[in-house]
Amino acid sequence: MLQSLPSLRMNFAARYSPWMLIGIALILAPAITVLAVRSAQRERAHMSQNLMDRGDALIWAVEAGTRAGMGMRSEARNVQAIVEETAKQAGVVYMVVTDASGRRIASGSGEDAGKIFYEPQVLSDLAVGDKSRRRNTVLPDGREVFEVYRIFAPLPGFHRHMKHGHSRQDGARKSVEAQAGDNLFIFVGLDMAPFEEALAEDFRNTAVTGVIVGLLALGGFISLFWAQNYRLSRRLLQDTNAFASEVVTGMPSGLVTADENNRITLVNSAASRLFGVPGERLEGMPLHVLAGIPWESITALVESGLPVHEREYSFAAADGESIPVSVSASRIVNDENVRLGYLYLVEDIRERKRVQEQLRRSERLSALGHMAARVAHEIRNPLSSIKGFARFFAEKMPAGGDREVAFTMMEETDRLNRVVTELLEFARPSPLTLKEGDIREVIKRAMRLAEDDTGKKGIETTFTASSDLPAIRMDFERLTQVFLNLFINAVQAMDHGGKLSVSASAAGGSPAVVSVGVRDTGSGMTPDVLENIFTPYYTTKPAGTGLGLAVVLNILEEHGCEIKVDSVPGRGTAFTLLFPATVAGQG
Repeated sequence: MLQSLPSLRMNFAARYSPWMLIGIALILAPAITVLAVRSAQRERAHMSQNLMDRGDALIWAVEAGTRAGMGMRSEARNVQAIVEETAKQAGVVYMVVTDASGRRIASGSGEDAGKIFYEPQVLSDLAVGDKSRRRNTVLPDGREVFEVYRIFAPLPGFHRHMKHGHSRQDGARKSVEAQAGDNLFIFVGLDMAPFEEALAEDFRNTAVTGVIVGLLALGGFISLFWAQNYRLSRRLLQDTNAFASEVVTGMPSGLVTADENNRITLVNSAASRLFGVPGERLEGMPLHVLAGIPWESITALVESGLPVHEREYSFAAADGESIPVSVSASRIVNDENVRLGYLYLVEDIRERKRVQEQLRRSERLSALGHMAARVAHEIRNPLSSIKGFARFFAEKMPAGGDREVAFTMMEETDRLNRVVTELLEFARPSPLTLKEGDIREVIKRAMRLAEDDTGKKGIETTFTASSDLPAIRMDFERLTQVFLNLFINAVQAMDHGGKLSVSASAAGGSPAVVSVGVRDTGSGMTPDVLENIFTPYYTTKPAGTGLGLAVVLNILEEHGCEIKVDSVPGRGTAFTLLFPATVAGQG
């Protein structure tokens, strides 16, 4: 219902497109190519070793023949004859024995004795030694030759007895004695054409084999792909149904679906709880059994193309309670835009209504506070005059009842002035004057101001502070007011004495904070009272205004301070203030 088969096919095509097969082919092709190249390299290495072994064998044969023929005829002629015979073997392009200057002593052609075979610089670069060495070289006619070479030494000191051969072209018989101490070198050039042809044939066979293996592998991948595609199609359909079922079941909002005939096809758990009817009983029934909501008019709006989003209605629950709900609706269509039914989201908005009402009440309370602040401002001015006249009458009257009345007027005027001051402080707080300072001085000052109240009730006060306390940015006067209010509240909670403990310490972590604790052993507070202590005008004291802690909270929030309160009835209350410490080097 939530995902049609065409959509599934599109998803599979996206996940397993022909590009995947191309990718597999592109992976197989380099792999097969690498294998073919490595095979060709191994074949070439074997070919080089075979040619090297053959060259060594030919050189060894010439040296053995030279040793066997010594004493029968001149060494030069003997070597020339052996070299000529050996060079006649198939695959030998040339065989040359040279002296240290690069002149031919003997050669397979027998007609170029005495000619330069390699220049002395070339011989130096070749670094001819006792061990055979090899290289690939190209002749002037373009043929590639595998050349094996080393020092020619059938016997120790053999080069001292060697004579250069005779030229057959000009008929002149010239003999040149080899220089004492010079070595003779032998070079064998082997034809690489047969081996190259064999390598090419092997490479072609390997390539054909690789193509066949690649095609077979690709066919196997294609078969696996279609088999896996089928399995995944079934698995994806099952997973989609399971996922959709879990989402629908776990939705916090009620969900109802109906077919094109407005008969219920699905009701989730939230809707069942809201309507008070199990979903199984509702399936197949017409929508109007869920009374109180105009389903027909909502469906008509959906069909007309008008948006139906969070329209508010009310229906009567089984217990008679009127429950406000919001309804959103839409059509359910498939990929071919064929209508399958309707979807309705029904949300219980009782909590939303309660929050909205609380917000409106807070707005009215805020407006009332601002109005009270304006009234308090007007009241505050005459208070000074009233207190002045009361003091004047108290000084003029003799001791007695009238004078006491005047003093009572002065005390009540002071109390009213404090109330007005708190009201103004809460409604229109003055801006802070922040300076870096030591919070211990503020606490000590507030404790001195509260000494009279704590002394009258016999309350023990203690203050402990760590020596490494960092500075904070604060308004000295306003923060003094905060602590004084907290101390006075603590004193008022301890009618029969007790203990007021104040502590200040540096709390670890990042960013650094200064933690101040104010703990008393008074009567404590219940959870209901604790929840409302910062609410303006909320008080449990007969003569309280309910603004003291509200003002404290405002001042602390302006300092960026976090406040925590813990209280246990009968055991006392603890306030924890967390001030951000000043970072070193910052104002």
